[in-house]
Amino acid sequence: MRLKFSHAIFQRPLNLDKRKLVQGALVLGILVALLVLAGLKFISFAPVIIVALAGTGVLVGIGIRRWQRRQTEVILGFYVTANEILSDDERQRRYHFEIAEAIKAGEKVVSSMPDPPPLSSFSLGALYHAVGNQNGAVQHLALAAEEEILKESPHIPPSRQLRRYVRRLRQIERRPERWPGVNAAIRNLERLHHERAALLLAQNQTQLKRIVEAYEVEKPQQLAPAPSGARISANRSLGSVKSPPPISEVLNDIYQEENKATN
Repeated sequence: MRLKFSHAIFQRPLNLDKRKLVQGALVLGILVALLVLAGLKFISFAPVIIVALAGTGVLVGIGIRRWQRRQTEVILGFYVTANEILSDDERQRRYHFEIAEAIKAGEKVVSSMPDPPPLSSFSLGALYHAVGNQNGAVQHLALAAEEEILKESPHIPPSRQLRRYVRRLRQIERRPERWPGVNAAIRNLERLHHERAALLLAQNQTQLKRIVEAYEVEKPQQLAPAPSGARISANRSLGSVKSPPPISEVLNDIYQEENKATN
């Protein structure tokens, strides 16, 4: 069985970036404010309005930067959680709902970027493997393998989200003592990625193929008609097939036979 995977994840989304929308709204607001100030140039409180608008622009810029930093921190937090779940330490076994929550967070990370890093796709695929979901494991492990190859290509421009992620990653690499937990999680996941990615992908592909083959064998048996006691010949006409008599006639015949037997 040959599995096909979509390359849409490497294409830029059609929707505008939230940052561009916010910047466009800010520019439009400033232009409207300038037009209003042009009509109020003789009013004494015009400088106050200018200062207020400038302060608003600064606050909006700070908010945008914090939102962008928050997106990167979500990815790093997902790495820490995934590393704890995928650890070989028996004392760190998690409940199923904890793994499900980690998978949900990983799906948000992967879907938030047009070109997510291979490590995030691998971590998500390994979590799917941990819960026995072969379909999800094959999908994301295969994407991680493709992303690992394509990240070296000079023909694919990186997105803004990926650039911010890489800058943050390099900060952690230069000063690992400031973020020891995050750095350890990234290093361990990278080791698992290089050592077990191909093996996990092959195992899940084999299991998924067996599931599909078993389903294809069982499906004709489920669709086969149940055997019945009486069969109608194919040569008989439809008019020769009579419906059973009403229940009232059957009861009446039984009653008459009982009267004859008593007489």
